[in-house]
Parts: sequence; structure tokens; C-alpha cells
Amino acid sequence: MKRTLLFLVAAITLFFAYSIYQFRSGAKAMQEAKGIVIPKVEEVASIDDIVKNYINHDLTKGLSIGVYDSGQVTYHNYGIRSDDHPVPPTHQSVYEIASITKTFTAAILAQMVSEGKVSYDDPVSMYLPEKVVHWSDSLSMTLEELATHKSGLPSLPYNHILKAFYHMDNPYNNYTEDDLYSFFTYFEPVAKQNRKVEYSNLGAGLLGNILAQVAGVSYSELVDRYMLNPLGMNDSYVGYREGHQMTGYNGYGAVTPAWESQTLQGAGSIRATTEDLMKYLTANVNAEQPYAETHQSRADFDGFGAGTKIGLAWLTIYPKDSDLELVFHNGGSGGFKSALFFSKKTDQGVVVLANSIQSVDAIGLRIMEYLDNQSEIVQAH
Repeated sequence: MKRTLLFLVAAITLFFAYSIYQFRSGAKAMQEAKGIVIPKVEEVASIDDIVKNYINHDLTKGLSIGVYDSGQVTYHNYGIRSDDHPVPPTHQSVYEIASITKTFTAAILAQMVSEGKVSYDDPVSMYLPEKVVHWSDSLSMTLEELATHKSGLPSLPYNHILKAFYHMDNPYNNYTEDDLYSFFTYFEPVAKQNRKVEYSNLGAGLLGNILAQVAGVSYSELVDRYMLNPLGMNDSYVGYREGHQMTGYNGYGAVTPAWESQTLQGAGSIRATTEDLMKYLTANVNAEQPYAETHQSRADFDGFGAGTKIGLAWLTIYPKDSDLELVFHNGGSGGFKSALFFSKKTDQGVVVLANSIQSVDAIGLRIMEYLDNQSEIVQAH
């Protein structure tokens, strides 16, 4: 009873704290910027036409795009790296890719399952300290549920929001492992029959921690071992490295610090270049393992458009007024936006990276529609 009461009081307090947090961090400014209209696919003759309104907007800075089309890779760069360095970015400029990191964590899970090191059905309680687990195994979320956002965990731990309130420019950096375990001491899992897909940074971050724990290495070393080194992603890495990445700009067009994370790195800590991400995209669109395993639909995701499915982190979407079936993930941090789309059916894909926080999803989607239209024109002739 005491634990439930404490949890209720904390939840109410955090609701109001989070409301203020959203306001002070510029949540309204973080939405789609007014005035950015991405032309319809029938109105464009090139990728330049698709991005022109975006890159000319007052709150945007640089934009790097990688396009994969039936084995051919091209790069397109626009805008500036920063106000202090007003030259265009390149395919080797380093961006925060934020939540696209989750797809890397999911691919590592699939690989470790194939190696017999973990199982999709392993309960999370197997990997948490015994002192913090106060629920039965029947209530414990599984590793698969962490990867599919069906664990019943909130988007973020409630005690994280209070700490982030005082460090809004770098909200994850001061959240420690002790904080995480303290959260689970009071967390009451949702009954399995009541769980649905609800996006959780906490779940993806926890999954990354567990996989690193099983491998006996840090999350950074885990990603190097399973992902970056095998793919030859030589300019990508986990965590902040001073002097390496692009300058990020917040929703008001001001420079904002890079996001760092001590504890939930599996949710959004990778930095990457467009060139490196095209290696990752190519492996995915060609359905190499363990990547193909992560695309397989495992649940419906009602909150992301009609018919949307979720695999291990990846979403499969069916854009309105289109015959396309796209595998998709995006990302956003304090000063960056990212999006990655591909279609195994059309053998096409795109990566879009920006160092401001105006969404790039519509750009990526329109490029996929443009590529598909171009293919149809070629086939017709």
C-alpha cells in the first residue's frame, strides 16, 4: 500500500514537472516548422526540389542525404555545418542519429539470440539486481518486449524527468544506473494481457544495458563488435566525442549541447556519417542477417498510421495514397533529426540527417516516392 501511494504521488508530481519540462525545452518549437512545405511527388523533378523549402527555412542549418537505388549510392548535401563554419556538410560529416540507435540495439539482440547467448523470451528480471525485482516472473517483461516496445514500460523512467528538468540541454547525462535501479524498485509492471505497443526509450536503453552485461563489455564496445566493425562503419561511434560531430541547433535556432547518456545508451547514443549509414542501409535492404530478422512484423502499432507493424525496433509503414511498403525509423535529439527508409521490394532506400530539430520524415518519404516514380518511368520506356 505504501509503495503504491508513493508511486501515485510521484506520478502526479512528475506529470506537472514533465508539462513544464516540455514547455521550457521548446516542445512547440520542436514540432513541424511553419512554412516548410515539402512539394508533392508529382511536383518535383529532382531531390533538390524536395529539400529546397526545408533548407531555406530560418530554423534549419545543414542536411545530408544518402540515396540507395538498386545497388547505386549517391549523396546530396545542403545548407551549412554551423553559423561559425558556413560551408556545406559532406557524406563524412558526423550527426547524432538518436533513436535510429534502437535498430542497432535490436540487431545485436537478434545476433545474440542466434548465438544462443540470450533468448527473446528471457525475462528482464534475470538481468536486474535481485534487490530491485519485487514482481513474479509472470509479470516480467521479456527481451523481445523491450525491442518491440510492448513491455509496458513508460517512455522514460519517472525519476529521470525530475533530473532532466534541471539539465534540459543534456537530459540523459546525469541519469545513473543507481537511478535506474531505484525506478524499478517502485515500478509496478502492467499485466501482460493489458500491454500494447507504446514507444519506450527506457525499454530500448535497458535492452542495450542487458546485452552489454551478457557480453561482458560496455555498450560502446558491444556496438563496435557486432555492428560498426563488421559493416566497416569506421567513422561512427557511441557517445559524445568533442570536436568530432556537427553542431546541433535547437527549436529556436540556437546552438545546443550534444546529448550524452550514462545509462540508456541503447536508446539513442550513436553518432554516424551518411556514408556509414548507407553501409547499414544496404545491409538491411539486402536482407542480410541479423538485419532481416529485425524487420519481421511482431505486433500492430496503432499510433503510427493505419496498418503500421513493428518488428524488432523497425516499423513497417504503408504511406497514404501510395502502394509502397516501407521499413522505417527516425530519431531526434536536442539539436538533430534523422530518418531512414527502405523498401526491399523496390530495392531502394534513403538516409536523411539534419543538425536542427525540424522533422526530416517528410523529406525521406517524398524521396522514396520520387525514386519509385522514377523507376516506373524507366520501366515504361
